[in-house]
Amino acid sequence: MPTSKTSPYDVIIIGAGVNGCCSAYTLHKAGLRVALIDQAGIASGGSGAAGAFISPKISKAGTLKEIMSEAHAEALEFYTTNFPNFTLVKPLLHIANTPEEGEKVESFKHETHLKHSNIPHKIQILLSDEALNSPSIYFDMGAVVDAQGVCNAMTEEIDFYPIKVEKLIHNDDLWQVGELRAKHIVLSIGAYPKLLPIEYVGLRGIWGHRIDIETATHIPCILHHHVSISPTTKEGTVAIGATHNVHYSPFSGEPYDVEEGRKALLDKASKTLKLNNINILKDYTGLRSGSNDYLPMLGSLVDANTTLALHPHLRHGKALDPQEYIYYPQLTMINGSGGYGFVLAPYLARKLKEYLVDNQPIGPILSPSRFFPRWAKSKKNQS
Repeated sequence: MPTSKTSPYDVIIIGAGVNGCCSAYTLHKAGLRVALIDQAGIASGGSGAAGAFISPKISKAGTLKEIMSEAHAEALEFYTTNFPNFTLVKPLLHIANTPEEGEKVESFKHETHLKHSNIPHKIQILLSDEALNSPSIYFDMGAVVDAQGVCNAMTEEIDFYPIKVEKLIHNDDLWQVGELRAKHIVLSIGAYPKLLPIEYVGLRGIWGHRIDIETATHIPCILHHHVSISPTTKEGTVAIGATHNVHYSPFSGEPYDVEEGRKALLDKASKTLKLNNINILKDYTGLRSGSNDYLPMLGSLVDANTTLALHPHLRHGKALDPQEYIYYPQLTMINGSGGYGFVLAPYLARKLKEYLVDNQPIGPILSPSRFFPRWAKSKKNQS
């Protein structure tokens, strides 16, 4: 149960998806007094609908590959060590679904330090001709996490408040959210409506749909192809998902077609293998957020109006050291993980802890302020 609301917390985290839950867990373990807020509950949105596969990102050299490589190793260690009851460790077969991805798979296969081997015969006989004849890589170790189970486990010792946040108030060096107060605020609200005027933050909503099924087909490994398919659990269930639908928005007013979503998932799964005697057990849907440049976000938020008033030349594309921007005090955003939320969450939570507890700076690569200059230039003709 939450403790007294009158005594300030060290940190209030708004948003109880995997980033919010993992951050709360990590900061609590570091000795901070943490409150977690979410209107709908723990892992009630996109995180609860995620496939929650702890898989490497098959990509070419660059910043994203470096971040994902570090985050993947950290996530495997984090979940298997701290939450083994919610983590199913199995081999992982990644199959390319386009010629372009096939090139990435072949390149990744020659560069990766991750242990991989030939596809075992017991898996080959399950696969469709398309899957067998596409470039692939079979990792000796992967994992899939119980999305809602692990988020609830991470927050067992955290003060949780199921309230809707209408606005944030900063006064006397403290943030106030309703009756709660804290020195620091962490915004982890994904693609849902923002609580501050930060239109410059480059986010895109990604609607996700996952299904849990029963099937007579026993699946011995994790499969990534046109969609992700979990191994058969000890309870006899298989998870398929999550779709990445950038066209549907829960804010459109139109209802989501669950039946059509199920059909899309099963059609994509059928391109990988045949699932016999299917019984759909449960649907999970929710909105995830990805950044416009595909890198996650962690860092302070620019007070856009104040910064433009102080530095109007930004509207004309003039450069300014980001340290000269005006930032909201004691406020951090963690966001933009897209379909890799469960892979990135332990990595981002650790960096947040190093920033708040150990006073280590967060690198500019992750900072949401990276989107600010282009947005400011777009305001050239506005006073």
